[in-house]
Amino acid sequence: MKKMLQVTGLVIGVLVLAAIFYVGGMLLFLKITEYRPKPIEDIAVVGAKTPIEGTNVISDSTFTFLIWNLGYGGLGAEVDFFYDGGKMVTSPKEHVEKNNRGMVELLKQNQDADFIMLQEADRNSKRSWRIDQVAEFANALPEYNYAFAPNYVVKYVPFPFLDPMGDIYGGIVTYSKHTPVETERVALPNITDFPRYLVYLKRCLMLQRYKLASGKDLVIINAHFEAYDAGGLVKKEQRAVTKKKLEAEYAKGNYVVLGCDWNIAPPGFNVHTWEHKKLTDELYLMNNDSVIVPGWHYVYDPTTATNRKNETSYTEGETYKTIIDYYYVSPNIQVDSIHGIDLHFAYSDHNPVRMKITLKQ
Repeated sequence: MKKMLQVTGLVIGVLVLAAIFYVGGMLLFLKITEYRPKPIEDIAVVGAKTPIEGTNVISDSTFTFLIWNLGYGGLGAEVDFFYDGGKMVTSPKEHVEKNNRGMVELLKQNQDADFIMLQEADRNSKRSWRIDQVAEFANALPEYNYAFAPNYVVKYVPFPFLDPMGDIYGGIVTYSKHTPVETERVALPNITDFPRYLVYLKRCLMLQRYKLASGKDLVIINAHFEAYDAGGLVKKEQRAVTKKKLEAEYAKGNYVVLGCDWNIAPPGFNVHTWEHKKLTDELYLMNNDSVIVPGWHYVYDPTTATNRKNETSYTEGETYKTIIDYYYVSPNIQVDSIHGIDLHFAYSDHNPVRMKITLKQ
């Protein structure tokens, strides 16, 4: 009996030491390989001619936009996602391929848009079966150039323990029919709690500048703001950085469009609009600031949900849905139309949103 206890104790001790070495080694690996972008980085524009003074001036004054969070092709209607209380970690390959085909078709149907601004686009990730969505969509949009800003670069996400997410390389991408003279990745404040920040997104703005015949600039900003932020502190810090950028550009007389997944409902929007049972999730109960910059305008379609909860697969009339994808435009912009495209979350846990604007003279 004594010998058995000694053996049992030895086995337990070995297992504990192995666990300690694994956890310690994994944390060290994640720290060494952590993605550390600079505060501001230049981003290459693919498929565009090198800007030459006078050759990339835009004479148009009316523009159409499309924004859409792709959910990396892995969060279609069939999915319940573990991070939101569901079970699934990685969608089956056939689901991801089906979602990508649907997204390509939707983008082809919207090739009249001047700017297509996407979030959660993967380039080489285990969770999306190594499909380079950025290149795949570029092939489907031959009239566009594109710029990609990474915001989720992790060599290995070790959880869930029995089915780890693995390596991730994804970000935000903007496809444009016009050639920008400047494209920058602007780092945002991010979560700092250890060890989560080692395997989490490094969120950013992607700012693109286009020259207009008037001598002013059209500034387009693509972003994907913080989601899992109890209390909303990081959301506020990210909005504060964004506010400075918006104010600085408008002070120059420029036209500015921010299109993104805000991960928070617009001000004044009733978050219980499509509620079928009492909502308790703090992440969905918050509304955006009524004013980030005085005189600016939030632009959204109040009749079409843009996001749904992922704790279960999507069921019309039962799954909670809300609006968190919309635009923010400077006062010198006239909004001609805004339209949410209801795909019933077939290919992503988000629906796309189109907007048409005219620049005021």
